[in-house]
Amino acid sequence: MIRPIDGEPSMRQYTFDARSRALAQATAVAFTFFVIAGAVEALVIRIIQPTELELDWVSDVVLSAALGSAVYLWLHLRATRLALTERERAALVIQTQLSLAEAMQRRLLPIVPLPARGFEWAARLTPAGKIGGDFYDFIEPIPGIRLLLIADVSGKGISAAMALALLRSTFRNIARDAHNPAQLADRMSAAFYEEWQGSPYVTCVVARVDLQDRTLTYTNAGHPPGVLVRDGADRGLSEGGPPLGLLKDAQYFEERLELRVGDVCIFVTDGITEAFDDALLPFHDVLAATVGEDSRSATGICDAIMARALEGHGPHGVDNWTDDRTVVVFAVGKADGE
Repeated sequence: MIRPIDGEPSMRQYTFDARSRALAQATAVAFTFFVIAGAVEALVIRIIQPTELELDWVSDVVLSAALGSAVYLWLHLRATRLALTERERAALVIQTQLSLAEAMQRRLLPIVPLPARGFEWAARLTPAGKIGGDFYDFIEPIPGIRLLLIADVSGKGISAAMALALLRSTFRNIARDAHNPAQLADRMSAAFYEEWQGSPYVTCVVARVDLQDRTLTYTNAGHPPGVLVRDGADRGLSEGGPPLGLLKDAQYFEERLELRVGDVCIFVTDGITEAFDDALLPFHDVLAATVGEDSRSATGICDAIMARALEGHGPHGVDNWTDDRTVVVFAVGKADGE
């Protein structure tokens, strides 16, 4: 037997309360119709001044009309309640599905790597709703090599959640034997185009960080450029190709950069770039200024960028703008023993 939680009314109490409300409502309706019927009958009698026989007829007509109206209203109310109940059930099913999809999507996100060899990592994802189209991933195919993915799937809702699941599995499967970002993007794009025929598609940055040689190799697939901040200046990371899965036989190019102590590399999705939509303050300058304000750690930089993005109102002229926001940061410090 299911026992009520302490402090909560039992099912018997709920039933008693429902019956009490129903009785009170029925009494109120009966009294209301009694008053209305009496008033109508008195008005009719005053107007037509019926004979005794006609008076009986008038009383019967008024009573029948009142009864018919009461039955009609009761049936209408019953149908409305049934319709509302069905809508509530449908809404509950949808909310349950969205909650399950949200939980599944959150489980797809990896644990942020621990600091190693002077590299510190941080990532933040804030969805616009229960289910978003942003995603990031970290894997270590071989010791000393980190592969990073930050992506944005076109579309929202359940379809985006399903696409993200395929994105994650495809990225991890291909990364087992393909460690170069351009090669990874080539193969992933071909797989997505074969599956989706161009819709949806994925914008992303695939990056390979060599912790030993201290190099960054990346390719950008139609994504907002990453930013390498060094000595107060910033450099855009835009080399690459079209979004994954958008075009057949798409080709991607990669760029390799030497990293130095003090470098900070920042990758974001368009929910961040659009939040900083200010012609007087270019996005790269915002990121560089944010790094300057909080150069303590990758986590501090990541949190500062996200906090400022959450305060943004989006593109100029767009009302009620909202979008997923994702930031991934790594900072290069001195390795152990340096």
